[in-house]
Amino acid sequence: MSRKSIGLLILMSFLACARPSIKHDPVDKACFQAISIKFNFSDSQGKQNGRVHWRFDANHAKFIFFTPLNQVALELDVAGESALLLRPGKRLYWKGDFSDLLGRLWGIDLTMDELKQIIIKGLIPETKIKEKGMVILLQTSTEDHSPQMVNIRRNDVDLTLKILKREIRPGTIVLLDYSRRFQAADLEDVLTDD
Repeated sequence: MSRKSIGLLILMSFLACARPSIKHDPVDKACFQAISIKFNFSDSQGKQNGRVHWRFDANHAKFIFFTPLNQVALELDVAGESALLLRPGKRLYWKGDFSDLLGRLWGIDLTMDELKQIIIKGLIPETKIKEKGMVILLQTSTEDHSPQMVNIRRNDVDLTLKILKREIRPGTIVLLDYSRRFQAADLEDVLTDD
């Protein structure tokens, strides 16, 4: 036999032994969205900027706020419109309404669902923003028309959310019970950075 024939036989034997790859579709097709956002905020009291990683599914949402050194500063867990704000470094938490927290943090009055509709679909609640004296401007992607940048203004408040990355992942968002490991505190205590 020639060398070519022997080489061909060896190659065919390796290919015969190779296992085909089998792709399994998950039984439960649950998935969640993950979005990385850079925010810039300014009002009469000063400026803030940072990065937020937001994961959400149909029932729950989790926001992770990072420090400039890429450490977790705050975690915000949301079920419906109920918010649980955690400061892991101090082991403190605050429970309350999402729109109250957003009003305290950034001076804007939006529910979780309204914020989600703006950032995901670019749907602006026109009646509400007129009543509250807000202006919302969007820059959208030319490919899928999803918002790439959201600018929200109200009085002296200017908040810009720049969407850096979007992806869909398999699984669901699970919110943990922190009441035994963290201490309840006022919102100001949780937000204050010592």
